[in-house]
Amino acid sequence: MTQPGLSSKRKKLILRLSTVLGIGLALGGAAFVVERIAAQWSEYGHVISHARWGWVLASVPLAIVGMSSFGLIWRRVIMALGASVRRRDVFVWYQLGQLGKYLPGGLWPVLGRSELAVRGGLNRQIAYNSVALSMGATYLCGALVSGLLLPFVLLTEGSIGTSAWVFVIIPLGLLVLHPRVLGKLFGLAERVLGKSAEQQVPPWSASVVLVARHAPPWLMNGVATWLIALTFDPHASFVTMMFAGILSWVVGFIVIFVPGGIGVREASFTAIASVSMSSQIAATVAIVSRLVFMVADATGALAATPVASRLAASRASGPPSDRPPAPSEPVGPTHHTHSGH
Repeated sequence: MTQPGLSSKRKKLILRLSTVLGIGLALGGAAFVVERIAAQWSEYGHVISHARWGWVLASVPLAIVGMSSFGLIWRRVIMALGASVRRRDVFVWYQLGQLGKYLPGGLWPVLGRSELAVRGGLNRQIAYNSVALSMGATYLCGALVSGLLLPFVLLTEGSIGTSAWVFVIIPLGLLVLHPRVLGKLFGLAERVLGKSAEQQVPPWSASVVLVARHAPPWLMNGVATWLIALTFDPHASFVTMMFAGILSWVVGFIVIFVPGGIGVREASFTAIASVSMSSQIAATVAIVSRLVFMVADATGALAATPVASRLAASRASGPPSDRPPAPSEPVGPTHHTHSGH
């Protein structure tokens, strides 16, 4: 039988290695962005040489809070599916799992967050379904917020570039949230992941509320992008930068085969933002924004690591029954999917 101490040490070692790997991937992505700047210094050099870097420093806290807030909303998604979890557990799962988005392929963020949640004691099917629902709600909200900003951008600029096709995901996303559709998707997931305990299918109204909860973090990310734009253009349009920043994230998410949307998000942002500033400045803002949000992801992972170590030590020292879960919050009437026990 495995000794508890050895098991705890092994978990801590795996945790440290996965964290180092994830942060290494984030730093590798940052190096890729820096290399792009260096390779095209003749194009971007004059823009960067006149930058006012204080605006970038002001954007970093907003980016950190905005990205971390998405993780806290994931906890509400988990509770809507019938499970109870603590904020600190979700904080660790989200921050460390986020680093998976820098690996090629769109499934790594889902696998990373879900498997961390499963190892933390969450039911496997609820873990995977909640991550998929959380990510879908996050980017559906991004598209909705962009749609609300669209009329103001058109009034200001008269054009939005070539990214309007993204808005097709709004009706499709709202359709998928309907309990009949979502329940069938959960049923398909059960066939893949195996039968588990009964889980809830949130009513349509509750799912729409979960989507709407992602609006404040998106707005924080949009404001952070505008602050970065002010670094290089003191006349950068608030509405246009918000719109370009948020919509480019959605485009990067849809193109799932690119790690973290690297390149795709920057190209989309540049195309949209170029309606109000030069393409060189827009490209510079896109690249520096990437660096800022990488710093936000790395900061979150670093903050989560000691918390994860304490949680691992706590699990090794006592049975799960010694750690009462956080009380569930009602989200309205629900449907259920029935599984074997």
